[in-house]
Amino acid sequence: MRFPPRAIPYVRLAKRLFFGPGSLEGVSYQQDVLCPEETVAIPPAIFLAGQIEKVTKQKRDTWGHKTREQAIAEATATTATHAPTIAYHIKDAVLLDGQIYAGRFKYPIAEKSLYASGPRKEQHIKVASLASSYLGTKYFGHWLADDCTRYMLAEQFTHPLCVRMPPYAHRQQYEAYFSQNWAPIDRAHIDHLVVFQDFSQNSLKRKRYRILREQIKARFPETARNGYVYLRRGQTGVSRPIQGEQLIIDALTKRGFVVADIATDSLEHIIRTLLKAKIVVSLEGSHIVHSVFAIPNHSGLLVLQPADQFRAVHRDWSECLGIRFGFVVGNAGSAGYSFSLSEILRTVDLLLGNMSRA
Repeated sequence: MRFPPRAIPYVRLAKRLFFGPGSLEGVSYQQDVLCPEETVAIPPAIFLAGQIEKVTKQKRDTWGHKTREQAIAEATATTATHAPTIAYHIKDAVLLDGQIYAGRFKYPIAEKSLYASGPRKEQHIKVASLASSYLGTKYFGHWLADDCTRYMLAEQFTHPLCVRMPPYAHRQQYEAYFSQNWAPIDRAHIDHLVVFQDFSQNSLKRKRYRILREQIKARFPETARNGYVYLRRGQTGVSRPIQGEQLIIDALTKRGFVVADIATDSLEHIIRTLLKAKIVVSLEGSHIVHSVFAIPNHSGLLVLQPADQFRAVHRDWSECLGIRFGFVVGNAGSAGYSFSLSEILRTVDLLLGNMSRA
């Protein structure tokens, strides 16, 4: 018996109450391991003595939370174990306003707030592969790095299934660059749905990064790799001001850095600037992910890390691509985060020295 999509959450809840919660593994009738688990050595992160001691208790996120110790361990590890990439095949799935339902299993992909308005047409789809992810519908950086590469997996199986996301700046341009169509579907019965476990920076992810990087390079003429870039976040995203940022910019400019401003520069200008970068310096945030598809091989990335939002997410993709990663930790204050100019300049030199010995 096939229930209308709007009734599915209640049907699933009743099954869950009687039989317990479902799982992706339990609801799938076939699992394809596209890339096995991999354990690899990674170069040490570049940072000055005394940086780790600055890291404080981490702010909680709506999607998860890492302790101070976990965040430090990820940023300083010299080995990484990458989870396998797996395709799970599911029969008779229902997509309802950003949630996937199958039997007792519920798989959230998007916040309900994205569906507060607008008509929602119900469809019947024979076969689809899920390209969207929960983090990708919340954060631009995850959409660009994770969902756009997952879209490539989806294409290998069948038509990619995408859901609503916020109106990200530059999204339509990246869609064109990557030849992807992210038109959302809100409600559908899906006879055969493929859902991917694909959150790791394994060798299969690296292959897809490189394909998309080549597509970006093909759209822009070759330029000499001699640039040092400060990627300015500005007021984009969640407010994260840097105290005395202009003083930092002035000092870096004297060292040969150019500024690419996320808030005011065109995407074309940002990409052209990053394509020349030998080192990129920027505050932690989704905007750094523009670098994934633009900065050259064997470049360096120096992330200005807020002490209470210390994360290794940018280390993950940079190490995957062979880009050296470093960080400077800044203290939180009432007017924003304060970073030592001396520590930034010294870490730039340390990063350059390590790159030259590689």
